[in-house]
Amino acid sequence: MTRKQLGWLVVKIIVSLSLLVYILAFRASPADVVRRLAGINPLWLGVAVSLHVVGLVVSAYRWQILARAQGDDLSLGYLVRSYLVGTFFNNFLPTRFGGDVIRIWDGSKPSRSLVKSSAVVVVERVTGLIILFLFALTASLFRLDMARRIPVIWVSLLAGLAGLLAAAFFLSPFAGRLLGRLSSASRFGRIASKVLGFRDVIVSFRRKRGPFLLALAWALVLQVNVILYYFLIGRALGMRVPLVDYFVFIPVVLLLQTIPVTLGGLGLRESAYVAVFRFYGVSAETAVSFSLVGDVAVGLAVGLVGGIIYVTRK
Repeated sequence: MTRKQLGWLVVKIIVSLSLLVYILAFRASPADVVRRLAGINPLWLGVAVSLHVVGLVVSAYRWQILARAQGDDLSLGYLVRSYLVGTFFNNFLPTRFGGDVIRIWDGSKPSRSLVKSSAVVVVERVTGLIILFLFALTASLFRLDMARRIPVIWVSLLAGLAGLLAAAFFLSPFAGRLLGRLSSASRFGRIASKVLGFRDVIVSFRRKRGPFLLALAWALVLQVNVILYYFLIGRALGMRVPLVDYFVFIPVVLLLQTIPVTLGGLGLRESAYVAVFRFYGVSAETAVSFSLVGDVAVGLAVGLVGGIIYVTRK
């Protein structure tokens, strides 16, 4: 790790801890959080966890569709295990994308091309983010009153729009020509050539619309599953928030977590939940409990399974 990377990691830790300390010191009582967790409904929680497992399988299947479109034949079981291992590293590395590095490595084994594998994983992840953004945008139009009173929604939508515009620019013919010129330059040639190859793999999905559209359709199914998962976590905590509203704020919070200013979204995620659920009169203690159960506890449990797979696989 370079000095710059270490410095940025320290900044993320400070930001995450500062947000958590503020929430627990001034907004939510730790003792009340423990009481809320103790009163969780195990039936609703069990159903929610089962949906989380279904989501893992659907995610792996989408990955398989996109990989096969590029000529890489990987079994669904292998990809599910890779996803579980990736979840383990997402939980214990200072970024929500650490698991993608593992998945890229696993996906590169048939072709031995990290560039192609990287492009497949990025397409698989970005299509999911696009669906989340569209969910949040569409649902916000039906709940403008809610969106006006929760500024974090607009912040997230603007961040999502900026990301889509950046992706559109990267895939534009202009960016391709620019990378082509840079690849012939002595100073940046090697890096630009790799980036250009990465872009070419993504652009090639234009000629493979069947697999791409199928993966996009499954992305829709997956994100609906994600919304239902969080809705059931809310029910397990006794919350009576309308299901349609989860289509607004869950994508918002998930999009916010991709902003690399905290340690895997820690602190930023809880602050967002406190701000959103206040609109419904839900206490900060319940909002923090929602995050601890839906994001932290279940994520750690799945990650531990992935950790066992990682240390036992050959």
